[in-house]
Amino acid sequence: MAEGRSRVQQNDLLLHEAVIKNEPAAVREALLRPTDINCRNNYGRAPIHWAASRGNVEIIKLLIEAKCDIEAADKFGMRPLLMAAWHGHLEAVKTLVAAGACLAVTNKKHNDILQCACARGALDVAAYALQLGADVRGADAAGDSPLALAARAGHTALVELLLNNGARSDAVNKVSRTALHVACEGGHCATAALLVERGADREARDSSGRTPLHLAAVHRHTELVQTLLDAGCDVDATDSNGVTALQMACAQCCRGIAEHLLAAGANVHLQNNVGSSALHAACAADATDIVELLLAHGADPALTDQWSQSPVSVAGGGTDGPPEGFRRAARGSFSAILDLLTATTNLDHHQDNSDGSTTPRDKSGGHSPAANEGENAVSER
Repeated sequence: MAEGRSRVQQNDLLLHEAVIKNEPAAVREALLRPTDINCRNNYGRAPIHWAASRGNVEIIKLLIEAKCDIEAADKFGMRPLLMAAWHGHLEAVKTLVAAGACLAVTNKKHNDILQCACARGALDVAAYALQLGADVRGADAAGDSPLALAARAGHTALVELLLNNGARSDAVNKVSRTALHVACEGGHCATAALLVERGADREARDSSGRTPLHLAAVHRHTELVQTLLDAGCDVDATDSNGVTALQMACAQCCRGIAEHLLAAGANVHLQNNVGSSALHAACAADATDIVELLLAHGADPALTDQWSQSPVSVAGGGTDGPPEGFRRAARGSFSAILDLLTATTNLDHHQDNSDGSTTPRDKSGGHSPAANEGENAVSER
Protein backbone atom coordinates (compact mmCIF):
# COMPACT_ATOMS: atom_id res chain seq x y z
CA MET A 1 0.00 0.00 0.00
CA ALA A 2 2.88 2.36 0.87
CA GLU A 3 4.49 1.45 -2.42
CA GLY A 4 1.31 2.37 -4.28
CA ARG A 5 1.05 5.72 -2.51
CA SER A 6 4.69 6.44 -3.33
CA ARG A 7 4.03 5.66 -6.99
CA VAL A 8 1.05 8.07 -7.04
CA GLN A 9 3.15 10.79 -5.44
CA GLN A 10 5.81 10.27 -8.07
CA ASN A 11 3.15 10.55 -10.76
CA ASP A 12 1.91 13.77 -9.12
CA LEU A 13 5.38 15.23 -9.42
CA LEU A 14 5.56 14.20 -13.05
CA LEU A 15 2.24 15.94 -13.73
CA HIS A 16 3.41 19.14 -12.06
CA GLU A 17 6.67 19.03 -14.02
CA ALA A 18 4.88 18.45 -17.32
CA VAL A 19 2.55 21.41 -16.75
CA ILE A 20 5.35 23.70 -15.58
CA LYS A 21 7.37 22.83 -18.69
CA ASN A 22 4.35 23.61 -20.91
CA GLU A 23 4.41 20.18 -22.56
CA PRO A 24 0.88 19.01 -23.49
CA ALA A 25 2.09 15.56 -24.61
CA ALA A 26 3.79 14.96 -21.29
CA VAL A 27 0.64 16.11 -19.49
CA ARG A 28 -1.45 13.59 -21.46
CA GLU A 29 0.98 10.84 -20.56
CA ALA A 30 0.97 11.81 -16.89
CA LEU A 31 -2.83 11.84 -16.81
CA LEU A 32 -2.89 8.21 -18.03
CA ARG A 33 -1.20 7.15 -14.79
CA PRO A 34 -2.75 6.99 -11.31
CA THR A 35 -2.39 10.58 -10.08
CA ASP A 36 -4.11 13.22 -8.01
CA ILE A 37 -5.26 15.85 -10.50
CA ASN A 38 -5.44 18.42 -7.67
CA CYS A 39 -2.12 17.59 -6.00
CA ARG A 40 -0.55 20.67 -4.38
CA ASN A 41 2.99 21.94 -3.91
CA ASN A 42 4.30 23.84 -0.88
CA TYR A 43 2.55 27.01 -2.06
CA GLY A 44 -0.76 25.23 -2.34
CA ARG A 45 -0.68 25.30 -6.13
CA ALA A 46 -2.21 22.57 -8.23
CA PRO A 47 -1.35 21.79 -11.86
CA ILE A 48 -4.25 24.02 -13.00
CA HIS A 49 -2.55 27.00 -11.31
CA TRP A 50 0.63 26.44 -13.31
CA ALA A 51 -1.29 26.00 -16.54
CA ALA A 52 -3.23 29.23 -15.91
CA SER A 53 -0.06 31.19 -15.07
CA ARG A 54 1.50 30.06 -18.33
CA GLY A 55 -1.62 30.65 -20.39
CA ASN A 56 -1.50 27.23 -22.01
CA VAL A 57 -5.10 26.75 -23.10
CA GLU A 58 -4.49 23.22 -24.39
CA ILE A 59 -3.21 22.05 -21.01
CA ILE A 60 -5.96 23.93 -19.17
CA LYS A 61 -8.55 22.05 -21.22
CA LEU A 62 -6.83 18.72 -20.55
CA LEU A 63 -6.92 19.36 -16.81
CA ILE A 64 -10.54 20.52 -16.90
CA GLU A 65 -11.50 17.36 -18.82
CA ALA A 66 -9.73 15.38 -16.10
CA LYS A 67 -12.09 17.03 -13.56
CA CYS A 68 -9.61 19.30 -11.85
CA ASP A 69 -10.86 21.83 -9.32
CA ILE A 70 -10.95 25.16 -11.16
CA GLU A 71 -11.71 26.96 -7.90
CA ALA A 72 -8.64 25.66 -6.09
CA ALA A 73 -6.99 28.45 -4.06
CA ASP A 74 -3.28 28.52 -3.25
CA LYS A 75 -1.84 29.88 0.04
CA PHE A 76 -2.21 33.43 -1.27
CA GLY A 77 -5.84 32.90 -2.20
CA MET A 78 -5.07 32.89 -5.91
CA ARG A 79 -7.52 30.86 -8.01
CA PRO A 80 -6.68 29.73 -11.55
CA LEU A 81 -8.85 32.53 -12.98
CA LEU A 82 -6.98 35.16 -10.97
CA MET A 83 -3.66 33.58 -11.89
CA ALA A 84 -4.48 33.79 -15.60
CA ALA A 85 -5.61 37.43 -15.22
CA TRP A 86 -2.51 38.35 -13.20
CA HIS A 87 -0.24 37.01 -15.93
CA GLY A 88 -2.29 38.64 -18.70
CA HIS A 89 -3.45 35.52 -20.52
CA LEU A 90 -6.76 36.50 -22.09
CA GLU A 91 -7.52 33.17 -23.80
CA ALA A 92 -6.80 31.30 -20.59
CA VAL A 93 -9.17 33.62 -18.74
CA LYS A 94 -11.87 33.03 -21.35
CA THR A 95 -11.36 29.27 -21.18
CA LEU A 96 -11.76 29.23 -17.40
CA VAL A 97 -14.81 31.50 -17.55
CA ALA A 98 -16.39 29.20 -20.14
CA ALA A 99 -15.71 26.28 -17.79
CA GLY A 100 -17.70 28.02 -15.07
CA ALA A 101 -15.03 29.74 -13.00
CA CYS A 102 -16.53 32.12 -10.46
CA LEU A 103 -16.12 35.75 -11.53
CA ALA A 104 -16.48 37.12 -8.00
CA VAL A 105 -13.45 35.41 -6.47
CA THR A 106 -10.69 37.43 -4.79
CA ASN A 107 -7.31 36.59 -3.33
CA LYS A 108 -6.23 37.26 0.26
CA LYS A 109 -5.55 40.90 -0.62
CA HIS A 110 -9.10 41.14 -1.96
CA ASN A 111 -7.90 41.56 -5.55
CA ASP A 112 -10.53 40.45 -8.04
CA ILE A 113 -10.01 39.60 -11.71
CA LEU A 114 -10.03 43.25 -12.80
CA GLN A 115 -7.61 44.34 -10.09
CA CYS A 116 -5.24 41.49 -10.91
CA ALA A 117 -5.24 42.54 -14.54
CA CYS A 118 -4.73 46.24 -13.67
CA ALA A 119 -1.84 45.60 -11.30
CA ARG A 120 0.01 43.88 -14.11
CA GLY A 121 -1.06 46.10 -16.98
CA ALA A 122 -3.06 43.43 -18.82
CA LEU A 123 -5.14 45.78 -20.96
CA ASP A 124 -7.06 43.15 -22.92
CA VAL A 125 -7.88 41.12 -19.82
CA ALA A 126 -9.07 44.25 -18.03
CA ALA A 127 -11.28 45.17 -20.98
CA TYR A 128 -12.77 41.66 -20.97
CA ALA A 129 -13.34 41.81 -17.20
CA LEU A 130 -15.20 45.09 -17.64
CA GLN A 131 -17.37 43.45 -20.30
CA LEU A 132 -18.19 40.74 -17.78
CA GLY A 133 -19.34 43.38 -15.31
CA ALA A 134 -16.31 43.76 -13.04
CA ASP A 135 -16.58 46.63 -10.57
CA VAL A 136 -14.42 49.49 -11.84
CA ARG A 137 -14.85 51.26 -8.49
CA GLY A 138 -14.07 48.33 -6.23
CA ALA A 139 -11.18 48.36 -3.75
CA ASP A 140 -8.74 45.81 -2.41
CA ALA A 141 -7.61 45.32 1.19
CA ALA A 142 -5.37 48.41 1.00
CA GLY A 143 -8.23 50.47 -0.37
CA ASP A 144 -6.69 50.70 -3.84
CA SER A 145 -9.08 50.83 -6.77
CA PRO A 146 -8.30 49.29 -10.16
CA LEU A 147 -7.37 52.81 -11.30
CA ALA A 148 -4.83 53.20 -8.50
CA LEU A 149 -3.31 49.80 -9.21
CA ALA A 150 -2.90 50.67 -12.88
CA ALA A 151 -1.55 54.14 -12.06
CA ARG A 152 0.97 52.82 -9.54
CA ALA A 153 2.53 50.67 -12.23
CA GLY A 154 2.36 53.41 -14.87
CA HIS A 155 -0.02 51.61 -17.24
CA THR A 156 -1.29 54.75 -18.98
CA ALA A 157 -3.46 53.07 -21.62
CA LEU A 158 -5.14 51.02 -18.93
CA VAL A 159 -5.71 54.12 -16.80
CA GLU A 160 -7.46 55.71 -19.77
CA LEU A 161 -9.62 52.61 -20.29
CA LEU A 162 -10.71 52.66 -16.65
CA LEU A 163 -11.48 56.39 -16.72
CA ASN A 164 -13.55 55.86 -19.85
CA ASN A 165 -15.51 53.17 -18.00
CA GLY A 166 -16.42 55.24 -14.96
CA ALA A 167 -13.40 55.03 -12.66
CA ARG A 168 -13.19 57.90 -10.17
CA SER A 169 -9.91 59.78 -10.20
CA ASP A 170 -10.60 61.17 -6.70
CA ALA A 171 -11.02 57.78 -5.00
CA VAL A 172 -8.59 57.35 -2.10
CA ASN A 173 -6.99 54.34 -0.46
CA LYS A 174 -6.52 53.71 3.27
CA VAL A 175 -3.77 56.33 3.52
CA SER A 176 -5.87 58.83 1.54
CA ARG A 177 -3.79 58.61 -1.62
CA THR A 178 -5.39 59.05 -5.00
CA ALA A 179 -4.38 57.49 -8.29
CA LEU A 180 -2.39 60.67 -9.00
CA HIS A 181 -0.51 60.28 -5.71
CA VAL A 182 0.55 56.73 -6.48
CA ALA A 183 1.45 57.56 -10.08
CA CYS A 184 3.74 60.32 -8.77
CA GLU A 185 5.20 58.02 -6.16
CA GLY A 186 6.28 55.73 -8.99
CA GLY A 187 7.48 58.58 -11.21
CA HIS A 188 5.11 57.90 -14.10
CA CYS A 189 4.95 61.16 -16.04
CA ALA A 190 2.58 60.11 -18.82
CA THR A 191 0.15 58.53 -16.39
CA ALA A 192 0.21 61.56 -14.08
CA ALA A 193 -0.28 63.95 -16.99
CA LEU A 194 -3.30 61.95 -18.21
CA LEU A 195 -4.87 61.94 -14.75
CA VAL A 196 -4.43 65.70 -14.41
CA GLU A 197 -5.86 66.19 -17.90
CA ARG A 198 -8.88 64.10 -16.92
CA GLY A 199 -9.59 66.17 -13.82
CA ALA A 200 -7.58 64.56 -11.02
CA ASP A 201 -7.13 66.85 -8.02
CA ARG A 202 -3.58 68.21 -8.23
CA GLU A 203 -3.65 69.37 -4.61
CA ALA A 204 -5.19 66.26 -3.02
CA ARG A 205 -3.70 65.49 0.40
CA ASP A 206 -2.85 62.07 1.74
CA SER A 207 -2.95 61.15 5.44
CA SER A 208 0.39 62.94 5.94
CA GLY A 209 -0.87 66.05 4.17
CA ARG A 210 1.31 65.39 1.14
CA THR A 211 0.33 66.42 -2.36
CA PRO A 212 1.36 64.61 -5.54
CA LEU A 213 4.15 67.19 -5.90
CA HIS A 214 5.54 66.22 -2.49
CA LEU A 215 5.70 62.57 -3.50
CA ALA A 216 7.37 63.34 -6.82
CA ALA A 217 9.98 65.42 -4.99
CA VAL A 218 10.69 63.05 -2.11
CA HIS A 219 11.08 60.15 -4.55
CA ARG A 220 13.48 62.18 -6.72
CA HIS A 221 11.43 62.22 -9.94
CA THR A 222 12.84 65.33 -11.60
CA GLU A 223 10.95 65.18 -14.89
CA LEU A 224 7.67 64.50 -13.11
CA VAL A 225 8.16 67.50 -10.82
CA GLN A 226 8.41 69.71 -13.89
CA THR A 227 5.32 68.05 -15.39
CA LEU A 228 3.33 68.83 -12.24
CA LEU A 229 4.59 72.40 -12.10
CA ASP A 230 3.60 72.87 -15.75
CA ALA A 231 0.14 71.61 -14.77
CA GLY A 232 -0.16 74.36 -12.17
CA CYS A 233 0.51 72.51 -8.92
CA ASP A 234 1.07 74.69 -5.86
CA VAL A 235 4.85 74.94 -5.58
CA ASP A 236 4.72 75.99 -1.91
CA ALA A 237 2.20 73.44 -0.64
CA THR A 238 3.12 72.15 2.83
CA ASP A 239 2.41 68.77 4.37
CA SER A 240 1.23 68.11 7.92
CA ASN A 241 4.73 68.87 9.22
CA GLY A 242 4.90 72.13 7.29
CA VAL A 243 7.40 70.67 4.83
CA THR A 244 7.55 71.93 1.25
CA ALA A 245 8.64 70.10 -1.86
CA LEU A 246 11.71 72.37 -1.97
CA GLN A 247 12.77 71.29 1.52
CA MET A 248 12.33 67.65 0.50
CA ALA A 249 14.39 68.14 -2.65
CA CYS A 250 17.17 69.80 -0.66
CA ALA A 251 17.17 67.02 1.92
CA GLN A 252 17.46 64.48 -0.89
CA CYS A 253 20.32 66.41 -2.58
CA CYS A 254 18.24 66.77 -5.75
CA ARG A 255 19.60 69.93 -7.34
CA GLY A 256 17.60 69.43 -10.53
CA ILE A 257 14.31 69.33 -8.63
CA ALA A 258 15.35 72.30 -6.50
CA GLU A 259 16.12 74.28 -9.67
CA HIS A 260 12.70 73.47 -11.15
CA LEU A 261 10.93 74.47 -7.93
CA LEU A 262 12.86 77.72 -7.56
CA ALA A 263 12.25 78.59 -11.21
CA ALA A 264 8.54 78.11 -10.53
CA GLY A 265 8.73 80.61 -7.67
CA ALA A 266 9.25 78.39 -4.63
CA ASN A 267 9.69 80.45 -1.47
CA VAL A 268 13.13 79.78 0.07
CA HIS A 269 12.03 81.48 3.29
CA LEU A 270 9.31 79.03 4.32
CA GLN A 271 9.91 77.13 7.55
CA ASN A 272 8.36 73.86 8.62
CA ASN A 273 6.72 73.15 11.97
CA VAL A 274 10.07 72.96 13.77
CA GLY A 275 11.49 76.05 12.11
CA SER A 276 13.47 74.29 9.42
CA SER A 277 14.00 75.73 5.96
CA ALA A 278 15.37 74.47 2.71
CA LEU A 279 18.78 75.90 3.60
CA HIS A 280 18.94 73.90 6.84
CA ALA A 281 18.02 70.78 4.88
CA ALA A 282 20.71 71.38 2.28
CA CYS A 283 23.33 72.06 4.97
CA ALA A 284 22.36 68.92 6.89
CA ALA A 285 22.64 66.92 3.66
CA ASP A 286 26.09 68.45 2.93
CA ALA A 287 24.80 69.56 -0.49
CA THR A 288 27.20 72.39 -1.30
CA ASP A 289 25.83 73.05 -4.77
CA ILE A 290 22.27 73.35 -3.44
CA VAL A 291 23.40 75.63 -0.59
CA GLU A 292 24.97 77.91 -3.21
CA LEU A 293 21.78 77.77 -5.29
CA LEU A 294 19.58 78.69 -2.31
CA LEU A 295 21.85 81.55 -1.27
CA ALA A 296 21.69 82.89 -4.80
CA HIS A 297 17.90 82.96 -4.40
CA GLY A 298 18.08 84.94 -1.20
CA ALA A 299 18.03 82.27 1.50
CA ASP A 300 19.01 83.78 4.87
CA PRO A 301 21.69 81.78 6.75
CA ALA A 302 21.17 83.68 10.02
CA LEU A 303 17.68 82.57 11.06
CA THR A 304 17.29 79.81 13.61
CA ASP A 305 15.00 76.84 14.12
CA GLN A 306 13.30 75.78 17.35
CA TRP A 307 16.63 74.47 18.65
CA SER A 308 18.22 77.88 18.00
CA GLN A 309 20.29 76.39 15.22
CA SER A 310 21.05 78.42 12.12
CA PRO A 311 22.18 76.80 8.87
CA VAL A 312 25.70 77.89 9.83
CA SER A 313 25.58 75.88 13.07
CA VAL A 314 23.98 72.92 11.29
CA ALA A 315 26.81 72.89 8.76
CA GLY A 316 29.37 73.32 11.52
CA GLY A 317 27.88 70.69 13.80
CA GLY A 318 27.25 73.04 16.74
CA THR A 319 27.45 71.59 20.23
CA ASP A 320 23.99 72.75 21.32
CA GLY A 321 22.10 70.63 18.87
CA PRO A 322 18.56 69.38 18.55
CA PRO A 323 17.39 66.00 19.80
CA GLU A 324 18.70 62.71 18.52
CA GLY A 325 17.36 61.99 15.04
CA PHE A 326 18.17 65.44 13.65
CA ARG A 327 20.58 64.62 10.84
CA ARG A 328 23.53 66.87 10.11
CA ALA A 329 26.49 66.49 7.79
CA ALA A 330 29.57 64.61 8.98
CA ARG A 331 32.23 66.90 10.48
CA GLY A 332 35.13 67.79 8.25
CA SER A 333 33.21 67.53 4.96
CA PHE A 334 31.61 70.93 4.71
CA SER A 335 34.30 73.64 4.69
CA ALA A 336 32.93 74.88 1.36
CA ILE A 337 29.45 75.22 2.86
CA LEU A 338 30.82 77.11 5.87
CA ASP A 339 32.69 79.49 3.58
CA LEU A 340 29.52 80.17 1.59
CA LEU A 341 27.35 80.67 4.66
CA THR A 342 29.87 82.79 6.53
CA ALA A 343 30.40 85.06 3.55
CA THR A 344 26.68 85.45 3.02
CA THR A 345 26.01 86.06 6.72
CA ASN A 346 28.60 88.84 6.79
CA LEU A 347 27.04 90.46 3.74
CA ASP A 348 23.54 90.04 5.16
CA HIS A 349 24.27 91.71 8.48
CA HIS A 350 26.60 94.49 7.36
CA GLN A 351 27.06 96.66 4.34
CA ASP A 352 29.52 99.49 3.88
CA ASN A 353 28.27 103.04 4.08
CA SER A 354 29.82 105.83 2.10
CA ASP A 355 31.67 107.04 5.22
CA GLY A 356 33.33 103.66 5.71
CA SER A 357 31.19 102.56 8.67
CA THR A 358 28.95 99.53 8.73
CA THR A 359 25.24 99.33 9.48
CA PRO A 360 22.77 96.47 9.66
CA ARG A 361 21.33 95.61 6.30
CA ASP A 362 17.60 96.23 5.73
CA LYS A 363 15.72 92.91 5.70
CA SER A 364 12.38 94.23 4.61
CA GLY A 365 12.45 91.78 1.76
CA GLY A 366 11.32 89.04 4.10
CA HIS A 367 12.70 86.51 6.54
CA SER A 368 14.46 83.35 5.55
CA PRO A 369 13.48 80.13 7.17
CA ALA A 370 15.57 78.06 9.38
CA ALA A 371 15.45 74.57 8.02
CA ASN A 372 16.39 71.40 9.68
CA GLU A 373 16.25 68.40 7.44
CA GLY A 374 15.68 65.77 10.02
CA GLU A 375 12.99 63.22 10.34
CA ASN A 376 10.36 65.93 10.85
CA ALA A 377 11.32 67.56 7.56
CA VAL A 378 11.29 64.43 5.45
CA SER A 379 9.74 61.46 7.12
CA GLU A 380 9.42 59.26 4.05
CA ARG A 381 12.61 57.90 2.59
